[in-house]
Amino acid sequence: MNYTQIWLTGFMATGKSRVARPLAAALDWECVDLDKLIEERAGEDIPKIFRTGGEAAFRELEAQTIDEIAVKQNVVVATGGGSVLLESNRAAMRRMGFVVALDARPETIAARIADSGTRVSDRPLLGDDPLARIVELKAERQALYNQADFIIETDDMTPDQVTHQILTAFRERSAVAGGTA
Repeated sequence: MNYTQIWLTGFMATGKSRVARPLAAALDWECVDLDKLIEERAGEDIPKIFRTGGEAAFRELEAQTIDEIAVKQNVVVATGGGSVLLESNRAAMRRMGFVVALDARPETIAARIADSGTRVSDRPLLGDDPLARIVELKAERQALYNQADFIIETDDMTPDQVTHQILTAFRERSAVAGGTA
């Protein structure tokens, strides 16, 4: 398969947005941050979308946006942590895309969220006990993340190291499939 997209999936704070930009730059491709695009289109931030319409409203916007991006070529997409929940989203990503799952231990994820200065209220799914909720949500989603073409543990890696590993895997898979990357 000649991949024309790279979709970065994985739980929140695994490094998707941090890696998407340098990865796209290395390929001379467009970079799309799915959550930022949804916020631009909705005219409000994700916590507000959750407060006003609930998770279902957000997931509907997310699915529409994924469908629109899935027809683009030469794009690296940093998805939201729950983007893999719908089979239609996963199918759209796989159509022309190399799907990469970034993974990290729950403790690493919690520390990254805390270190980022992000308020828990900005992460609508975390609630009052973020670490317990991270463990729970991650366990629920792990089998979906594991469907990726390539999985990388980001706990002890810099964004540059993660980018390099993804580029290497992408180029190897593209070469095996007869593509040029």
